[in-house]
Amino acid sequence: MSAVDQMRDMINQLMGTDPSIDDGRERMPFTDARICRNFLLGCCPHDVLASTRMDMGECQKIHDVALRADFERSQKEKDYFYDLDAYEVLERFFYDCDRKMEIAKKKLAETQEELSQEATEKAEKVLELNENIGKTLAEAEKLGNEGRVEESLALMEKLETLKKEKQDADVSFSPLSF
Repeated sequence: MSAVDQMRDMINQLMGTDPSIDDGRERMPFTDARICRNFLLGCCPHDVLASTRMDMGECQKIHDVALRADFERSQKEKDYFYDLDAYEVLERFFYDCDRKMEIAKKKLAETQEELSQEATEKAEKVLELNENIGKTLAEAEKLGNEGRVEESLALMEKLETLKKEKQDADVSFSPLSF
């Protein structure tokens, strides 16, 4: 783009389109159906939400700053009711956003239920291992007191295995593992 074209575009942005200047480009009024009415009002959702989670991509209609200047100048003399059109577009957009949020909330609730069930199962396993450790230790002491040392030592080995299993279960139950 040449310097003259750049200057012409800057003037168009400030002053709007001037039909007396003929640079070979097609001139269209801001009332043309191909022009984005939301852009003329400064609230095109495609522009406002660009680079966000709700990015809608590029607007299919024409966004021309010069036409916006024409619209603003003409809007002072006559109301085109483009704000009603923009309201309808934004209302549909908000409805879609609300629907997407409800779907996301349902998925989150399902995920939380699954996690709480998993946590409950892990907690029950830890409690069961604690009970087995307590029973095995009591049995080993009882056998030791009765003089049955070899049987008591066998239970102590089983006790060490249970303690290791409990330690592993504790690690998998910790909040950091979720």
